[in-house]
Amino acid sequence: MKKILIVEDDISIRELLVEIFESEGYEVDSSQNGSEGIKALEKGRPDVILMDMLMPVMDGYAFREEQIKKPEWNEIPVLAMSAQNQELEKLEAYGIKHFIQKPLELDHLLTQVKQLSC
Repeated sequence: MKKILIVEDDISIRELLVEIFESEGYEVDSSQNGSEGIKALEKGRPDVILMDMLMPVMDGYAFREEQIKKPEWNEIPVLAMSAQNQELEKLEAYGIKHFIQKPLELDHLLTQVKQLSC
């Protein structure tokens, strides 16, 4: 079973994403900020990380900085998501090659995650 880590500060979005991915057969772990996301990584390695970039406590960029410090986490694919149009160059500077803009289009999101978790 594929495992996904969802890092999203908006509780309604996070809970909806958990429900959707569980119904698609994923094992799901979720966190409300980057700091909790790092703790989740310490418990187990997901196949893909779906992460909001703008969050309190620790945003997606700070999370990514911590993630790439550990070789065992470094190569986990990250699908960044944000309501704001992110500059692709900034995301790429953090090694994030995949971005989806909110509001999320469900079919596109599922396709992206499926491709990344293969």
